[in-house]
Amino acid sequence: MKKWWVCFVGITLVVTMVVAQTKEEKSVTGAGVLTDEEALQWKTTGFKQANTMGGGEAAISKSGKFRVFVLMGQSNMQGAGRAKELKAPYNERHDRIRIWANGRWEYFVPSQRFGPGVSMAHQLAGFWPGDTVGIIKVAVGGTGICGFEKNWSFERAELTWDGKKGPLYRDLMNAVAEARAISKPEFCGFVWKQGAADGTKKVLANEYYDRFKQLVSDLRGDLGVSDLPTFVPVYMKDEELLKALLSRMNEKDVLKAKRSASTPPENDGELLKTLLSYINDLDLAEAKKLGGRRPYIATVINAQNRAGREIPNVNTIYPGKLPVGDDGTHYSSEGYIKLGKITASAVEEFYKANR
Repeated sequence: MKKWWVCFVGITLVVTMVVAQTKEEKSVTGAGVLTDEEALQWKTTGFKQANTMGGGEAAISKSGKFRVFVLMGQSNMQGAGRAKELKAPYNERHDRIRIWANGRWEYFVPSQRFGPGVSMAHQLAGFWPGDTVGIIKVAVGGTGICGFEKNWSFERAELTWDGKKGPLYRDLMNAVAEARAISKPEFCGFVWKQGAADGTKKVLANEYYDRFKQLVSDLRGDLGVSDLPTFVPVYMKDEELLKALLSRMNEKDVLKAKRSASTPPENDGELLKTLLSYINDLDLAEAKKLGGRRPYIATVINAQNRAGREIPNVNTIYPGKLPVGDDGTHYSSEGYIKLGKITASAVEEFYKANR
């Protein structure tokens, strides 16, 4: 009995030492050896594109802060820029820029496609010359906001045909948990580039503001930053949105919209609400005549603008028209570089104003 007990204690001590050593190795190298199960959680749809942007495992500097930004959204956050079109410094390793790829921190050097994160990270590394900038990106083309919800369900995600992509918020939180285990990230911002998918259905567009507000709240709570700065590139301001709607509607439709209102609109803000309500009440075929494949996109844009006005520390960004690629929908490589710089400038302005 005594020999058995001594043997048991000895085995327990060895296992404890191995586990401790493994944790220590992961904290030093940034990853360590992954089990099959661990490896699978980094091969989800949410990380597929980000995994191609890593340029090899990279340690995190112990000097300065490690400022991490969360990037989420659909195709223009994911990025359709061609990596072969990148020029220095964007195609080179940077000692103070990291991306979460393949379950670890890596140098940020895209090998296939890229989005706005590359130029954004480089500009911010210059803004904070003593710190390291990290990016955790979960972005998938054509994905509606329900695909990013914390309280995810297959049924809601399927409203935009995203159920098979899995819970993208969980992907993000897996990365956050592991990043915290191997480094000391200070979460400094959330960048959200999304919305087109929700412009396809009335119910999604009408619920967009509340869903986005909840997403921001959940993210702030889970990251432990109650006032996390949030940055939302938006296609146009409400004033421009109103002009765009009026340009698509004939005088007869505008008159019908005004008459349908309980009280006549007295200013541009009220007129915009009236027109959005009118479009919302049209049948789908009529709505598509005004909005095309995304008949309710104007409601989504209006919701994003509202978020910038009403949710604390949510900052809307207006890049204007950016260069697009051959498909006429997604930005070109030049467009993504410009969007990243514009976003970085918005981050800089926020932090300058809040020092």
